[in-house]
Amino acid sequence: MKKDEPSNYIFESGPVGAIGEYASLMLRVNRNCPWNRCLFCPLYKKERFSTRSVEELKHDIDAVSRTFALIMHAAGGCGITIEALYEIVGRNPQIYGAINVQPSPQQRMARICLSRTANWISYGARRVFLQDADALALKIPDLLEILVYLKLSFPAIDTITCYARSKSCARHSVEELTALKKAGLAWCFIGVESGCDAVLDYMKKGVTRKEHIEAGNKLKLAGINVAAFVMPGLGGCRQSLAKTHIADTVYVLNEMQPKEIRIRSLAVLQQAPLYQLWQAGKFIAPTEDSLVEEMRELLEGIKVQGTIETLQMTNPVISLHGPIGVKRKSALKQLDKYQELTPNERARFNLQRYCEGGYIRYAEECGYLSEELELLIEEAQAGVAADAPDAPDLVEKALFALKSTGIP
Repeated sequence: MKKDEPSNYIFESGPVGAIGEYASLMLRVNRNCPWNRCLFCPLYKKERFSTRSVEELKHDIDAVSRTFALIMHAAGGCGITIEALYEIVGRNPQIYGAINVQPSPQQRMARICLSRTANWISYGARRVFLQDADALALKIPDLLEILVYLKLSFPAIDTITCYARSKSCARHSVEELTALKKAGLAWCFIGVESGCDAVLDYMKKGVTRKEHIEAGNKLKLAGINVAAFVMPGLGGCRQSLAKTHIADTVYVLNEMQPKEIRIRSLAVLQQAPLYQLWQAGKFIAPTEDSLVEEMRELLEGIKVQGTIETLQMTNPVISLHGPIGVKRKSALKQLDKYQELTPNERARFNLQRYCEGGYIRYAEECGYLSEELELLIEEAQAGVAADAPDAPDLVEKALFALKSTGIP
């Protein structure tokens, strides 16, 4: 093996990392999602699930280690700079290609891995996120071997996190999960979405509320922190499922007692199977007002000694991150103020929040801002400016179209 080949400085990363894991090294332990049937999710739908071998993963960790050493040598204790990265490329053309010369595909990927490792080092090189959708789909002995190898390679790592399905967590014993904890796994991010079996079944989530609770309890006994993602709006609007969605979700969260609750209100994305059901009239999308009411019910009902986070733009009105006991009162006051507004005032508030808060910029940068979408936004703006009776409907239509393009 030639140490200076580009392949020895390349490690694989998946397409998605958890929000808030910007300081983490992304280590891809499996590819895509083992379930991949949820109606609301567009990710991985055309991709096959596969686990990666221990040998592959050790190669990736070694590649990070080699890249780490190059960066630290170039930095010389003076911090990571663009100049230092250019110096690394210039000194290692056999790995990264010569400066001002078109690199080969492998050399280009090595440069990307160089940048990713530099970012990790700039945040202290202490956190690692295991990709993709369900790290616990890997065999426990294999995952344990990888965690041990990772910590031996980088002793300064203090936090390892991953996405995990409730069903995967529930099928493992507390002893197996405890072993993962001892090997370094600190957090599991679980997509609970709903505690209502009817909603979970309709959305093809492939899990029951009993399994959600079992997973949360097992992880808690093992000492692994749980961040539970929940999705206001998943029961639709003015449908029978909507009536029990939040009440049952509150029940599950109170039984699980996660360390953190992360709220991700539903956006019916064009690439997701749910969009076709909406087009066919088989699913009534939630309105901004119905999402606000569900947020209220959620905040009022949860009895969890942990933190709450709502830092995604699909969430209406409030944006918060902190202890539930501290944030609850002020968040409910914000929702009160919103619900006291007239329908047209709420429409104006929502239009301004999404259009000026970065959603349009995101859609434009991603190439999603079509002429049709721009026209819907212009019509909504005109309706709001004229205080027209149909302004709320125009705004709902525009915001649904904007949110369906994707989630920033």
